[in-house]
Amino acid sequence: MGAEGSAWLRAAGLTKVYGGVVALDSASLEIAPGEIQGLVGANGAGKSTLVKILTGIVRPTSGRVLIDGKPLPAGMPKESLRAGIVSVPQELVVGPTMTVAENVMLGHEPRGRFGLLRAGAMRQAAARVLESLSLEIPVNELAGRLPLVEQRLVMIARALSFRARMVIFDEPTATVSPAEAAILLEAVRGLRERGVSVLYVSHRLDEIEALCDSVTVLRDGRVVSEAAGARSHAELVELLAGEPGEATRAPREPEGGGAAVLEIRDLQGERLQNVSLSVRSGEIAGLAGLAGSGARELLLTVCGAVPYRRGTIQFDGRMLPPGAPVAAVAAGIGFLPGDRSLAAFPAHSVRHNVSLAALARHSWSGFVRRGSERSAVAELLDRVALRANPEALIASLSGGNQQKAILARWIASGAKLLLLDDPTAGVDVATRPELQAQIFALRDAGAAVLLVSTDIDELARLCDRVVTFDRGAITGELTGAQITPTRVLAAMTQRAEASSRTL
Repeated sequence: MGAEGSAWLRAAGLTKVYGGVVALDSASLEIAPGEIQGLVGANGAGKSTLVKILTGIVRPTSGRVLIDGKPLPAGMPKESLRAGIVSVPQELVVGPTMTVAENVMLGHEPRGRFGLLRAGAMRQAAARVLESLSLEIPVNELAGRLPLVEQRLVMIARALSFRARMVIFDEPTATVSPAEAAILLEAVRGLRERGVSVLYVSHRLDEIEALCDSVTVLRDGRVVSEAAGARSHAELVELLAGEPGEATRAPREPEGGGAAVLEIRDLQGERLQNVSLSVRSGEIAGLAGLAGSGARELLLTVCGAVPYRRGTIQFDGRMLPPGAPVAAVAAGIGFLPGDRSLAAFPAHSVRHNVSLAALARHSWSGFVRRGSERSAVAELLDRVALRANPEALIASLSGGNQQKAILARWIASGAKLLLLDDPTAGVDVATRPELQAQIFALRDAGAAVLLVSTDIDELARLCDRVVTFDRGAITGELTGAQITPTRVLAAMTQRAEASSRTL
């Protein structure tokens, strides 16, 4: 509990079940006036579900929230807003062609007779909110012309304009520079001084340690720790990772891997700062980092989905041009996203989806040899243990089976480098080991694998090497026995060094 007084918000027994899957399990939370409480947990731990219940977006299966001892109506966003619970999302939500005043007062603009907007009153009200935050931002300026950090400060001002008693921040510093993050954190501290409670949701444990009066830790939908006072980085890592220990890893030769097939040098692009990295054939290299760290951005840059400004990407002896996905595929690079909608063609059959990348092998004079295609697809489906009618629409399959089909596509292509972006996200527990076995098989067959995963256990299990990112730069590398869930989590959440490291 914070030092400002007893809890005014109490949540108890909050449980949410989606189709038999327990997203939140008897979670509890208390917060006092002026308290900054951290909410931490791995992806899928239940943080978003808890926040959605508090803001009324989601109705809990059981449990309740009390405001000043009275039940808060469940599943009613207007009631949560009326109670003073306001959320500032991770995404930038401002109207770029609207003024600062219009953005601050959005949703409850002062109006006069016949519903006419009182522009002068709106500007005055917005100015009072900005002044209370000690922000010198012109109310008549278009929001889109402001620096990114000031646009985020406008979002905080908007939350306070609703007379907020608690502001929920979701990863507020994920996409800003360290200097901008310091400005945002100072604004959060200012809320404490005004008696406004803060629920601070972040993966950045250094910020949690420095900012929060108390911390609630979620793991697998359950609250595993509720503690007042600052928690050290090491304590938080241990709570998040659970029991420390070695991940079950596939046996391989100690030296691992062959010749380097991917050479990245001094790469600068979207959220990337002078990144240099080599990946060998027969190696699974993991990229670990928080949202906006550069790990996922590097994957998208290599596959050509995102262009780069400077540096070089050399694959299998040839230079890859920036922003050219067709050239990347032609060179022998396959991309498997966690979001199946980005890779599957839902209106086409499983056969068409699997054979797409290797269709030229089954064609002659512009005509597809159906027999050859069907035979090859049947073998591939058997290899990935996908028991489905090849002629059925891929959209009719479960998410895990769709992912198997897309993996089969890149097996068919003979890709020398596989870029895997959360390959088992949303996949059931029975299918996940099957997909991971296929990834091991591809590695053992000589393919190079570059893996990004929000599942720390998956990184620890699959990877021969884990490279950590923060704010666009490489911050470290783990190999061999160093790769455990606890150490990976500690490395990716520690404060980044001032300069990037070249591997």
